Amino acid sequence: MSRHVGAPGQWRDWIRHFPALQHLDERSREYLLDNSFEVRLSAGETGYREGDACNNFILRIEGWSRIRRLSANGREVLLYRVGPGDSCVLTTSCLLGVARYPAASIAETDLREVAISGHAFRALLNGSEVFRQFVFEHYGRLLSDMIGLLDQLKFRRLDARLADLLLARSADGQAIEVTQSGLATELGSTREPVGRILKQWERQAWIALSRGRIEVRDRAALAQRC
Repeated sequence: MSRHVGAPGQWRDWIRHFPALQHLDERSREYLLDNSFEVRLSAGETGYREGDACNNFILRIEGWSRIRRLSANGREVLLYRVGPGDSCVLTTSCLLGVARYPAASIAETDLREVAISGHAFRALLNGSEVFRQFVFEHYGRLLSDMIGLLDQLKFRRLDARLADLLLARSADGQAIEVTQSGLATELGSTREPVGRILKQWERQAWIALSRGRIEVRDRAALAQRC
């Protein structure tokens, strides 16, 4: 299975998806484009595995992936997601520290992204103020998001986080296509306590459960749990 589409420099219009990079001087811009290539993954494919070497800086164009770790008992722990317009905080960290990946990346949807070679990443980081600012602004924002997630795991009750997630995922009024195990992974919990809460809410007619599907019926009641 090949993840790479095209040769370095062949796919050159990707930069329009990241307006900040269009402020690069001409020499830096051409160097960046000459040392980048397109990557495509199908839903379910692995972007990188725990322990893999980190060779490229990744910028997401389309699609979503989740960054996960497995606990000692094999339970998946969701760290964060990467979506359109994002970079990956672990990738940036590993490139800066010349370290291997401490987690894995799994494509949740078909995705398209651009990979910038590690040597070009380091050269531009040292030589271009525009590129350096772009990288560290993304890195800082994603790191803040991760800290926010850790705060939620530590300080917010599971039922409050579950209600918040259901309300966000059903904002368009449609039923949510998700398993209880999937919800537990997103919340950093296990299936059993999530299932107990969902069953209680079903008895109260706040939600309706079916296989791989949850329908929110009383948004006001859920909102009071947040």
